[in-house]
Parts: sequence; C-alpha cells; structure tokens
Amino acid sequence: MSDSYSLETYIEDLRRIAGEAGDEAEIFERVGPLASRLALQTDWLKPEHHEADQEQGFGVHLLHEEDDHSLAVFVICWLPGRGAPAHDHGTWAVVAGVKGNERNVRYKRLDDGKKPGHADLEIKDENTAGPGELVCVRSSGIHAVWNDSDAITVSLHTYGRHINHTGRSVFDPDEGTQKEFIVKVS
Repeated sequence: MSDSYSLETYIEDLRRIAGEAGDEAEIFERVGPLASRLALQTDWLKPEHHEADQEQGFGVHLLHEEDDHSLAVFVICWLPGRGAPAHDHGTWAVVAGVKGNERNVRYKRLDDGKKPGHADLEIKDENTAGPGELVCVRSSGIHAVWNDSDAITVSLHTYGRHINHTGRSVFDPDEGTQKEFIVKVS
C-alpha cells in the first residue's frame, strides 16, 4: 500500500469534508491530519512556490479555488525575517508547515468591534510550527506569522473561502487600528 497523497486527492477530501462537517472544530479535526500529510509529501511543491513578493514580504501561490471562491488552497513562502502582521481571515484556516519554522502569535480582541477602524488586542499565546505541524485559526481568530530564520519558509494554507474575498482585516496592536487586508496572489 502506498503512502502517497496527492494535491488532487486532498482537494477531493476537502470538498467532501466541507460538505459534511457541522462546524469549524470538526473541519479542523478532519482536515488537519490531511493537510499535515500533504505538507510532508512535497512532490507537489514547485520551484516558483519559493518565490516571494519583496514588498509584501511573502509569496502567495494559489493551488486551488472553487468557482465561488470557497475552499481555497495556497502555498505561502515567507522571506527571512519577514511575515504578516496581526490579521484575521474572515474564514476558517488550516495551516500546515512544509519547510522551516514559522512563529505564530495569536491575539485576543478586547473591544466589541463596533468602532470602525479600531481594535484593542492583546497577545494570547505564541507557538512555532515546523514541517507537518498545524496552526488552525477560527473565522474570528486573529494572528500574526513571522519567519525568524535566515532562509525562506513554506507553508500550506487551506481556507473555507479565498482570503481576498472575506472582508478580512489587518491590525496594528500598538496603534489600536484595523483596516482592510488584501494580499497579492501569484
């Protein structure tokens, strides 16, 4: 029996699970192990998946997206010493490390979110995810991602909806601000 697990099979499994799952916790429980399995089998990874936008600090490479923008799968590479500031996704996220270690900082929102452009955040916890390790983020979750190493890191990102189609935000915890967050996708 082969341990091979392809991107195509992952997408088929993802579609089935998304249609069957009752909530985000069940999605994390069922998709997480599959994302980890695919992340550890890097035969789907291409050289261009290591290319990052210098201005953005990371490269976002679309692997799959449904016609209605749901169930989007990306490979994201992070430049050394760079990352994404505090942000939400506006949808659930299952992230699996592929290459290198990435530091994830989770935030707790202290305000009620009713004042436009404003957010009070505090750090909730921090962890580092390496190859095959998971970071799952709920639709309302806020986190930051950083590559503290001197080499490019790579991770597999699966979302319930394409991240540029959710109305998501980027936050500045020091200034207490919130604004729209759109990323460049290759």
